Amino acid sequence: MNKKHLNLIFPHWQGGGPDISTYYGTLELRGLYFDEIAYEEVAVSTEDISPVQDDILGYTEIYNQLNKAKALIEDHQPETIFTIGGSCDADVTSISYLNRTYNKDMTILYIDAHGDLNTPESSHTKYFYGMPLRALIGESEEKIVNLFPSKVEISQIIMLGTRDLDEPEKQYVKEESIPVVSVETIENNMDAVLEQIRQKGRKRIYVHIDLDVLEKEEFAHVPLPVEKGLRIQTLLKLLENLKTEFDIVGVGLFECQPMGNKKREPLNTIMDLGLNL
Repeated sequence: MNKKHLNLIFPHWQGGGPDISTYYGTLELRGLYFDEIAYEEVAVSTEDISPVQDDILGYTEIYNQLNKAKALIEDHQPETIFTIGGSCDADVTSISYLNRTYNKDMTILYIDAHGDLNTPESSHTKYFYGMPLRALIGESEEKIVNLFPSKVEISQIIMLGTRDLDEPEKQYVKEESIPVVSVETIENNMDAVLEQIRQKGRKRIYVHIDLDVLEKEEFAHVPLPVEKGLRIQTLLKLLENLKTEFDIVGVGLFECQPMGNKKREPLNTIMDLGLNL
């Protein structure tokens, strides 16, 4: 029996500060891949970003847009969600909704070059896209945290390909013993990666993909590229293994800038995965 599925296009860009490029990147992905596919879209502002409030730049738009996304998801009551953004904070409502749906019986694979583990206070940029994972844990601005249908437990998280952490994030990862799987390990020992996921003891997984996890020489269409990333073929191999072994209940795809309106990898494979949950 097919699960009730939602394709959620959310061109939310304000998490990345004044750079609106991921808004246009999301619209390009919509045009390339959703010509004959059903989806819902969250309306977002394209006005200049609002000033810092509660230590978050663009707080007004971010709160309002996350609230809209939450309402849309709650209205559909899906069992699986494919979220296409936008800045990499655009799936916080999707993750927290699915986390509630499955009573936290879900491992979150956070495939991202960055930690996204700052609090509003610890962030030096005040950009919310550096804060979403910490917010999901429940440690962020109160009104935003209260938007979420559930809080994520630290024990549910595995970070993959993460290699650019701020000092407060490094300290937090160390204090909380959050597993961080290196690019080198993913490239050279896929079995060890899969075993680490198995050790969590959950069949269901959520796969968050920030495209800056990739080697920038292979995929440069991201706002904040980081050196020494995953090769595209390695990411595709990882996704194939995850699809074979686990029950993927959600996928998020983020931080894509316009690419010249051409389909390409790894987007073709990620789209196929997300659209067929």
